[in-house]
Amino acid sequence: MQNNPSARTAAKTPVARFGDVRLATAELAFRNEMNQEMMDLLRSLPESVHTDAAVLLMEHFKTPFFPEFNYFQNYFAPSWSILYWLEQLRPDGGLPRHQVHRHALRAHAMALFLHPLDDHLNDGQLPASHLSLLLRSQAWLRMNAGLKPLAAAIPKGDGIVRDMTNDYYASIDAPPAVTNLDGYCTHFLKQMATWMTVPVLLAAGITAEESFCRALQFAYGAFGTAWRLMDDLQDMDADLAGGSPSAVYYMLPPPVRHLWNRPCERNSAVRIQQIREAIDQGGIVETLIDRIRRELDGAAKTMASIQLEGLAHELLCLAAPLVEGRTAP
Repeated sequence: MQNNPSARTAAKTPVARFGDVRLATAELAFRNEMNQEMMDLLRSLPESVHTDAAVLLMEHFKTPFFPEFNYFQNYFAPSWSILYWLEQLRPDGGLPRHQVHRHALRAHAMALFLHPLDDHLNDGQLPASHLSLLLRSQAWLRMNAGLKPLAAAIPKGDGIVRDMTNDYYASIDAPPAVTNLDGYCTHFLKQMATWMTVPVLLAAGITAEESFCRALQFAYGAFGTAWRLMDDLQDMDADLAGGSPSAVYYMLPPPVRHLWNRPCERNSAVRIQQIREAIDQGGIVETLIDRIRRELDGAAKTMASIQLEGLAHELLCLAAPLVEGRTAP
C-alpha cells in the first residue's frame, strides 16, 4: 500500500488503484539517496531518542527497516522522481552539480516527510509529543538548510521559497471556505506547496523561460491532485464513518452533506446507507475516477511537452488501470 498526500488510513475495500511504475536502476539508486536523507534526519536527533524515532517511523508511517530502510517506497514515484528527471535537463553552471543534487535531495525529502507529519499532528492522529515535535522542528531546519543555497543560486529564488511557504501555511492555518470539488482541489494545491518548492527552484535553474516553470507546476500539481482524489476514494469508508470532509463529500448535495457531518448519531447505519445511496445514484465514484484519469493524462502530456518524457511515462503507468473506465479488481 502506498502512502498518500495526507497519509490517512485507507479504506478496507479500495474502489480503484494506480498502476505500477517500474523503476530503472538509476532511479532506485536515487530513491536510496532520498532514504539516506531520512536516516540522516534520525541520526541528527539526540541519541537518547534514536530508537523511539525509528519505532515511530515503523509503526505510524509503516516504514520498512528490514531487510533495508525504505521510507520512500511508500510514495508514488513522480513525487520524488521529478528531481531525478529534472537533473537530466540541468545545464552546467551555477552551483556545482553535486551540491545542487545534495541540497535538492535533502530539502525535498524533508518536504515529503513533513506533509503527512503535519497532517497527522493537525488532525490528532499523532499526539503532539516531545518526540513528534522534535522530529518536525528538525525536519523543517534541514529542509530550510537545503533550500537556502538552492534559492541563492537563482534569480528571485528567495521569493519562490517565501511564497511557497506562505501558501502552505495559508492552506493549513486558515483554510478558505470550500464549496465544491474544484475548490477542494485548488485548496490542496496550496497544501502541497512545500513539496513543489524544490522542483520549481530546479526548473528556474534550468531555464529562464517562465513557461517551462508554469508547465512543470501545472503537471506536478495535477499529479498531486490525482493522488489526493485517489486517496479520498480509498479512504471513503473511514471518512464517511468519521465525518471527515473529502472529495466525495464535496460532490454530494447539501442535504446529504449534512448527514455526513453527523457521525455520532444513534441511527448511524441508516445515515451511512442514505449517504451510500446518494453516492451510487450520483455516480460520484465513477466521476472521481474519470477526474483522476484526466489529471494524470494532462500531467503526462505536459511533462512530455517540456522534455520530461520519463515523468510522462510514469504518469501514464499510474493511469493505466483507469483508462476507459477500467479499474483494478
